[in-house]
Amino acid sequence: MVSRWALFKSLRSLHRLREQDPVEEELRGWNWDRPPLRPRAYLSLGVSEVAYRYCETRRDVFLKRMGVAGERTQPLVNGGHVHSVLEAAASDVKRELALGASGWEAYERLASGAAGRLARLGVEVEQQSWLLDLYKRLALAWCAEEWAPAFTEYRVDGWPLGLSRNLRVDGLAEGGVVIEAKYGKPQHFHKLALAGYALALEAHLDVPFEYGILLYVSNGSGRASVSWEPVYISTGLRREFVEERDAVIDLLTSGREPPKAASCPESCPYRGVCA
Repeated sequence: MVSRWALFKSLRSLHRLREQDPVEEELRGWNWDRPPLRPRAYLSLGVSEVAYRYCETRRDVFLKRMGVAGERTQPLVNGGHVHSVLEAAASDVKRELALGASGWEAYERLASGAAGRLARLGVEVEQQSWLLDLYKRLALAWCAEEWAPAFTEYRVDGWPLGLSRNLRVDGLAEGGVVIEAKYGKPQHFHKLALAGYALALEAHLDVPFEYGILLYVSNGSGRASVSWEPVYISTGLRREFVEERDAVIDLLTSGREPPKAASCPESCPYRGVCA
């Protein structure tokens, strides 16, 4: 499970990568006012609009920007619930520990009230027992260590980079580690999201962010499956994110409607529009 020891031990493998391939200064977020970071236009882009390539032609970004209403697909609903459960478990553990409870006392209290807590988050516990399992397992791991990461959707102003003024980073951990939680299967472009958030945080705070963790949660027959991948937020990932940002800016400022993709993932809210 996602213990502090396991998360930070997994980062040890990245130290040599940083030594061998240090981040180039021009791709530090605090250099937002000069190329290549200075954007060609300020469109208040979300990191997901830039990084995620579920739609190969980016027609989903175009339709969203045109005000087309998308469908709330089940994978999107599950993803929203995962974020809510992570944030709730982290904040609940911190609250109980701050009130003076021991780790075991905190866990017993949280576990006994877990079903009601999730119901207040809009989770139908009887039909989505895997989310209850996720909450309890996270609470157990973090109460045992008397520690929890900050899944608080940290807000950061990405405007200097042409991004939204109200970006929300899933989580931050000590040492400047960016955490991005995802429901479903790993994708390369998830690493680009980490790069986007790291650049925005550097532009906003003027301190380096070099490591990230991709936290993956899926539904495994009534139980939550949790895994993670440590990521060095390298020059290459940063450059790729900036190139994708510029491509989205060019697409939206051109006014041209992208073609339909050859295939649409089940999670796409615009499947019905493009059918």
